Amino acid sequence: MSMIRTFIALPIPDAVKATLETAVTSLKAKNRGVRWVKPEGLHITLKFLGDIPEDTVAPLSADLDGAAGESRPLSLSLSGFGAFPGVRRPRVVWVGLGGDIAELVTLSRAIDRVCGKYGIAQEGRPFSGHITLGRLKTPSMVDLDIGQVTGMFMASEVLLYRSVLSPGGAQYTVLHRSSLGG
Repeated sequence: MSMIRTFIALPIPDAVKATLETAVTSLKAKNRGVRWVKPEGLHITLKFLGDIPEDTVAPLSADLDGAAGESRPLSLSLSGFGAFPGVRRPRVVWVGLGGDIAELVTLSRAIDRVCGKYGIAQEGRPFSGHITLGRLKTPSMVDLDIGQVTGMFMASEVLLYRSVLSPGGAQYTVLHRSSLGG
């Protein structure tokens, strides 16, 4: 039984990726020791599944279609930079989201429930919608003061991705697309 590393996410339009690429260029100039995500790797993670048996992809995809069908396309916007767990000892640098956040949380919970059917652990902490921009192996203070970033977009599908880790960074492949609103 072959296992594959997977996650579920909302894709980000190219125009928004371009905006974020410009922001990351400014952040790079101010911050050392951050591994920045390449533009093609930017997305809004709804659920990290880890390693799942390859034969669960088909039934999981069908269930994701159902969960996505009960939502509707979401209007989202970029909203400020931050870091987890905080800017003093960050592990992750992110940009936040505004717009249909309550609906985004509801969608993430529905997806969490679907994944529970496949023995994937439910999330312990509340969902916080964000786009990861960079990661730090060694936490050191970050300076995120580069002014505002703006961008609005519609999220209209949920994607199931395969993630293959390589020395040059993770490679993502779309395994399935589910339309929001069916």
